[in-house]
Amino acid sequence: MNQEQLFFSILRSVLWGTPTEVPTDADWRGVLNLAARQKCLHAFSVWLKAHRVSTPFDKQLTPAMYMVLQRLARLNQLAISVIDLLEAHHIPATLIKGYSLSGLYPDPDTRDFGDVDIYVGEEHYERAAEIVTAAYPDAYWHSGTHGGIHYILVIDENMDRVVELHRVTMEFHDKQADALYQSFTHRYLYHSTTLDIYGKAVAVPSAAYNALYVFMHAWHHFESTGVGFRQLGDWALCLQLAHEQLTPAEWQTLTQEIDEMLAALHMKTAWQTFGHILVQELHLPTEAFPLYTTEYQERANRLLRQLLRDGHGGRPAKGDCRLMKRFAWERPKKNRLLQKSYTACRLLFEAWQMAKFFPDLAWHELHATLRASFRH
Repeated sequence: MNQEQLFFSILRSVLWGTPTEVPTDADWRGVLNLAARQKCLHAFSVWLKAHRVSTPFDKQLTPAMYMVLQRLARLNQLAISVIDLLEAHHIPATLIKGYSLSGLYPDPDTRDFGDVDIYVGEEHYERAAEIVTAAYPDAYWHSGTHGGIHYILVIDENMDRVVELHRVTMEFHDKQADALYQSFTHRYLYHSTTLDIYGKAVAVPSAAYNALYVFMHAWHHFESTGVGFRQLGDWALCLQLAHEQLTPAEWQTLTQEIDEMLAALHMKTAWQTFGHILVQELHLPTEAFPLYTTEYQERANRLLRQLLRDGHGGRPAKGDCRLMKRFAWERPKKNRLLQKSYTACRLLFEAWQMAKFFPDLAWHELHATLRASFRH
């Protein structure tokens, strides 16, 4: 069993709670390095500890694991405090992203997260940001304005406690696609699904909502800096739970709505290519993946090689392109012509990277983004 096979074997055990055998001659350096690139190192540390599997790196892994668990406990307290504060002002709050997904794992401690993401919606967004900022007057940093899709409050200088308040969960340039997605959000986000945190039932998105949202969030990472298998594992768990919870008729309806959404975004091929990886490597049952096909198997295998190589945050950024190095960190603000040149070069570079796997989507996104960018 090579390091990639062992990595996926342990990851499947983390996701599904299935037993797995660990060879005595395992290449732990390679396996753990791969886990770190995929943002799965903490999950592997917890799994190794729970299954009493020893490695040559236990002296480094164990203290790091407990430090993460202590940070997660502080985030638990922060989440309760902020949600109680919002509820006291009659603002409904829903935990989203990584925090809300930890409860899907057989051992919730295996899923770490970096901050507390709370969806409050358009109606309450401005007021929620003001209330939370006023409650933490000594916060280390906050985003200053309430524009964009979320407002960020960093409470300590180590970025150990961070709150993000979301106006929307995602936003798209394409007006038709954005309208479809916001409608999908209003129909599926609230379904009396809760996560227990220290005895408090906290609202989280339904598995049906996360079946699409977690993919879209993972895609956002993929097309920018790279996505790790931690997020793809999240997606697999959401799909499996949605398939278990929904009736056949509800599952069919969800599949049709996802199909409609993907068509509006020109992303059906991307969805099905990533889906093949979930089925092949993470052993998600084919019946639990909407719109499953083997048509893109060869493309999925090539994509898998890149995902394993780049990991989370490891894709070439615009600063790695020789043409972009001059403006890698900051747009040329004072010269309008240079601004437009910078934008064109950046978008072409990003489209070139995407076209290696999804040429039709790369052209569509380049065309749509160029129109949006040069309209202003």
